[in-house]
Amino acid sequence: MMLSRCACVSKRLSSTSTSISSSNSRAVRWLSTRMALGSHKHLRMEPGIYQLIVNQAIEEGINVIEAGQDEGPDALANVLLGYKGDTRLTLLNRMGYIVNQESSTAGSGSGLADTVVVETIPVDGANSNINKMQVVHHLSGAAVETFLKESPLMGLVEENLDVIPMIHNPEEHGGDTLSRLTDAFCGLEQAVAEQKIPSFGIVSNGLSLPRDHPLHLDWKSVVFKAASDAAEQSGKDKSGLSILQLPANLLETRGLQVARDINSHVKGGAVPRLPKELEVYLMRPLTCFPDQGTGEGQGFQLMDYQVPTEPGITEWTHEMTQAPPVYPATYKTAVSYFDATELLEAKQERKLTEEEEETLMGAKILLEMIQDMDATVENARSFAQHEQELLARAIPVIDGTFDEIDDESLEVLQNFFASLGLTARYHVARNTRSLLMKGGAGVAPSKMPSDMKMQDFALKELLKEKAVSKIIVGATKPEHVRDTMKIFKQFSE
Repeated sequence: MMLSRCACVSKRLSSTSTSISSSNSRAVRWLSTRMALGSHKHLRMEPGIYQLIVNQAIEEGINVIEAGQDEGPDALANVLLGYKGDTRLTLLNRMGYIVNQESSTAGSGSGLADTVVVETIPVDGANSNINKMQVVHHLSGAAVETFLKESPLMGLVEENLDVIPMIHNPEEHGGDTLSRLTDAFCGLEQAVAEQKIPSFGIVSNGLSLPRDHPLHLDWKSVVFKAASDAAEQSGKDKSGLSILQLPANLLETRGLQVARDINSHVKGGAVPRLPKELEVYLMRPLTCFPDQGTGEGQGFQLMDYQVPTEPGITEWTHEMTQAPPVYPATYKTAVSYFDATELLEAKQERKLTEEEEETLMGAKILLEMIQDMDATVENARSFAQHEQELLARAIPVIDGTFDEIDDESLEVLQNFFASLGLTARYHVARNTRSLLMKGGAGVAPSKMPSDMKMQDFALKELLKEKAVSKIIVGATKPEHVRDTMKIFKQFSE
């Protein structure tokens, strides 16, 4: 099946490359091409914000935009429908993961060939016909055909847009990865021959993982071999593989070495069928995962934050010498409010009513929770983890303690949680900066100036990597795009 699919690929296939010539003499053009816009969490944004972010990116000269997962391609397609800009855009569109719904009467399995089940999620709801959802990974030539038909980005007919299919985490297929990836590459080579796409790529966390990790993806013996074999079977002198996208940052540095090794290998012509224009893109430049992105752990940001310190005044965390002043005041208010002094004094003089006993017990539980949160906030390493733990602990405690809560108590809690969040951002930033400065576990200590924001320093260091063609940075507001582009323009060499 694989040979027949490859054999039908026309030899007229174009060698179109998505790279922009480094010989371009206009410095601003080079600066802009080193930054790409990441997908980020577009589903969490207010309607219309994503449109403004993309528009700002295009205005700044960014010409590569990554579509998010889930409904990301739909969101980006809606934004770019009718695009008439002068800048030719390259859209990175991931493929591989799909979600299947399974009924209680259906047999087990994904129902598709060449798939692996990544996760099974039980479904509780009114629809009794669906009892579980499966996240599966589909990797084959047939998966390519489905992608080309169903991706909303492929439906855009604007002349100034190119869609690059990016096979996402092919390592999910374990020992079958090489054969299935080769088959998928053959399907993509055919799409290039038919001028449906200019080229294709791989986006994988496994490229940056150590060789002994079960999800490691070997770029040489798997990706390059699959690309070379598919090109040969398709009758091509050069593969249509144009991009390898992998994670790297100042605390997850293995990806940087992988990028250097790939660049050296390709530029040296070690694989004749691979184009020397093959590019390496970095993702997650400001987000580190202690488990290298393979587990359930929350990532933490290599960033400083602006937090309010006084009414109408904000400061950057790297310039602050202590936690936001509002926190001690709201913490003291919350502790004094829930210490239930009046009820404790009344209990010495009389028997409390049942309602008063319940209130006293509830206040004690809330007070202990507040004090525990205060005791641990200084050690916060991840704001996402802080939020997750806050929701996992606070909501069950409040719901399980009170049938209802009065407005005054609610206001005290809300003020405390809000100031706790500001304080958490301060400590997360300070702890992350300390980690960068000290180094360890294969990471060299960073010589970061005390007056420089972490994100500026992190991107400045990554921009020194000549083996990296683009750095993909997300944004949740248009001004984030502007601020990040200023960093690129300031520190690109």
